[in-house]
Amino acid sequence: MKQIIKQLLFLFLLNLILAFAIKGITNHYSIKNDKMSFDHAIWVFTDEIGDDSWRPMKLAYGHWIESQGQSLLYTDLLLPVKLKFLYPPTALLITQFIETNNINLLAFSTTTTIIFLFLMAAGIIATVLHSYKHYQAPLLSPTDQVAIGVLLTLLLFTFYPVVKAATLGQMQVWLNAFFAVAILCYITGWDILAGIMLGLMASIKPHYALFILWGLLRGNKKLVMAITITGLVGVLLGMREFGFAMYIDYLRGLSFVTQHGESVYTNQSFNALAGRIFSVRYPEAFNNLKWNGYRYPPYNVWIFSFTQITTLAILIITLIKPKAQSNEAKLADFLLMGLGATLASPIAWEHHYGILFPAFVCTWLILWFGDTPLKSGWIKIAFVLFYLVAANVFPFTKFVADSYFNLLQSYLLMSATGLFLVLVMIKHPFKSKASI
Repeated sequence: MKQIIKQLLFLFLLNLILAFAIKGITNHYSIKNDKMSFDHAIWVFTDEIGDDSWRPMKLAYGHWIESQGQSLLYTDLLLPVKLKFLYPPTALLITQFIETNNINLLAFSTTTTIIFLFLMAAGIIATVLHSYKHYQAPLLSPTDQVAIGVLLTLLLFTFYPVVKAATLGQMQVWLNAFFAVAILCYITGWDILAGIMLGLMASIKPHYALFILWGLLRGNKKLVMAITITGLVGVLLGMREFGFAMYIDYLRGLSFVTQHGESVYTNQSFNALAGRIFSVRYPEAFNNLKWNGYRYPPYNVWIFSFTQITTLAILIITLIKPKAQSNEAKLADFLLMGLGATLASPIAWEHHYGILFPAFVCTWLILWFGDTPLKSGWIKIAFVLFYLVAANVFPFTKFVADSYFNLLQSYLLMSATGLFLVLVMIKHPFKSKASI
């Protein structure tokens, strides 16, 4: 059995053992929301997938139709917190297509979720097989390649942020797939197609448009043009349907959300980390354990300032060009921008971290098979721990919600930050004597 297969199998079994151990603890203490990643994976194929993205989009679109196209959705719905609708007007073009063609919403959500899950899996498998060829490692037989594909798929379907997005019926599943394909296109030199994928991501989550600045600083004209044109087409189509004023109103909505954030534990951002600290003294204002669909936390200058500082720091780190010219450093640079765009956001729900999975897979390849001086055994152990934390849900952390130990509720944020730091060290390599 090849080393790469042994490693994937070991990681899968280790993760499964941890998941069942967590489930045993949550069942023993009768904790609610005890669904582990494996449960969600089964749920995708055996139960009804939700409409977490599509329902608010349908309600927002319905409100716009009832107003005969006169409503400014974010002023009418988001600012008075009648509906937490955070998608840009461009995303409503999909809802318009669904409504115009009388497509069943849940059927659409289920079908597209499964399609994009397997598209994500295909992108990651292709990335691994392509990258592995360039390392000085034993050749893989067709059987080996199939085994790697199966194990990577099993790991994907036991990675909590990925399957959580799936069972919710979240458009994040689309973004995860686009990012996985973008990575594949980037490492194979298909910069235009990579840019198109990133442009589609930016059309749904605008903070991924930061890849334009990232590309400009690296002189990657093809990538920048592809992102810009793809995003611009979406914006122009949206303006034709919903008007220029709707996009200005969207900026007003973004400003509002940036100032308030979300303190509930499923928001794994630095904004929420600060908000949960304030929840110890002001539990009603900074709700920690239960999401409220009709209220945001109040504006707090300390939380807002902390959020801005961490956001600025993350973006500066991601935008700095790598001095190293190795393929590993360039890939880490690309992954950092994708991960940094999520970490820098004031709202980063658990399922938004589905992009972590391809980032973890690429980092694993680099650490164990790539040309990098970062071969320390401690780094590898830390990497595995970061993965195990990110791949699982820890519902018993709610027991520390009313104390300053509620920092532990940000375990996914800590894991993502850990991977971020590992990628920084790969991007800016240094010589290390310790290795295993």
